[in-house]
Amino acid sequence: MKRRTFLQVAAATGVTLGFSKRAVQAQAQAFAGPFWVQVNAGGAWDPTLLFNPVADPLQSRKYQEIGSVGAISYADVPIDPMALGLDPLKGYEVNLMSNAAFVTKYAQQLLVINGIDTSTNNHDAGSRTMWSGRLAEGYPSVAALVAATKGNGSPMAYLSAGGYDATAGLVPLTRVTGADAMKRLARVFKVDPNNAMSMDQYHSASTADRIRATQAARLQALQEAQHLPRLRGSMADLAAARLRDGELQALQIPDKLVEVPGLGDLQRMMQQAQMAVAAFKAGIAVSANLNLGGFDTHSNHDRNQPLQLAKLLFGIDYLMTLAQTELGGNLIMVATSDFGRGPFYNGDGDGAGKDHWPVTSLFAMGPGIAGGRVVGGTTADQRARLVDPGSLAVVDGVDGTDGVKIRPEHVHRALRQLAGVDETAFPLPGEALPLLG
Repeated sequence: MKRRTFLQVAAATGVTLGFSKRAVQAQAQAFAGPFWVQVNAGGAWDPTLLFNPVADPLQSRKYQEIGSVGAISYADVPIDPMALGLDPLKGYEVNLMSNAAFVTKYAQQLLVINGIDTSTNNHDAGSRTMWSGRLAEGYPSVAALVAATKGNGSPMAYLSAGGYDATAGLVPLTRVTGADAMKRLARVFKVDPNNAMSMDQYHSASTADRIRATQAARLQALQEAQHLPRLRGSMADLAAARLRDGELQALQIPDKLVEVPGLGDLQRMMQQAQMAVAAFKAGIAVSANLNLGGFDTHSNHDRNQPLQLAKLLFGIDYLMTLAQTELGGNLIMVATSDFGRGPFYNGDGDGAGKDHWPVTSLFAMGPGIAGGRVVGGTTADQRARLVDPGSLAVVDGVDGTDGVKIRPEHVHRALRQLAGVDETAFPLPGEALPLLG
């Protein structure tokens, strides 16, 4: 529905719309980026199998060599289907990506932050602190903050396929459960939402206008009865989003989504990426959560953890390649996990696992992030090392007084600064560190 038509119908029915200031200021201006994607490795990954390698056979049996490209070091774990529990005749390895291949491709863009101390071994708390910057409940994810700040009434400002996606009531959350659900949202009046060219609709255009006008009148009545400023503002933002619901027609979801036979979780992650990029390109979304689970390797660590990491890197490579093609690379990607995994195995056999560990890593790339760098580090027993707050150089000695321990709030202060997010409503403790360059 066009804005003029909506306002005309609203006026005819006696409706006046109390839009929030930010909604009015940029109703017609679709967000142009950079778009934000937070990639969640659910269950707690092992940074020593990724970009914080350690040359100690007691801590890792999966590799003997540490590779590097420029400043980025990585665990040189081979893609061996049999060692990963895969049928070597199925060709699954074509959809897996090694650390070496990933770093070779992205080293100049990649920022790695090691030695982040989460202060928790609890999954919910770890996910919350790594994606919001606070251990306590009630804080929104950074993707939610970006969507609320930059969304300007976008119909689907924040998409999520899982992971920590709390919004604190700042912005509506759109769950990405599959392409069919997205098509139903975008083509709400079509009899067959899977057929973009079909002219068959449940209602005529005039009837659709009357439905929207009735919705607007009901919303206005609710606003007038509501005295809490935040709820009134949320209602106004809903009204602004409805003004822009015609933009949903621009959403072009591929008729055939990517298929990855035998690796269903990777397929879902890649389809999540397809839908997020499609929404970004259509100008109806600002940020998104992608999610890949399977990292809680209390057993069979050496089989399952490298497999999930190889899927994760392949999925991120797919996302970044798609973003380059469809968005001109105008996308910021941040990947992390609940926390890390302990330095030593919890058993002696091949089926041994690694348990929870509070120290973890994060990696990111995109506009405004200085790549080709590693910030922070860990000791031989995987404890966080201190860094100089100015130069970010690693300072020897865990208990020294001449450095700071990198914590999630440091990371999120830097991410918020990059995004231009006001910290007033959800302040974070600690000093600002120039982590992103």
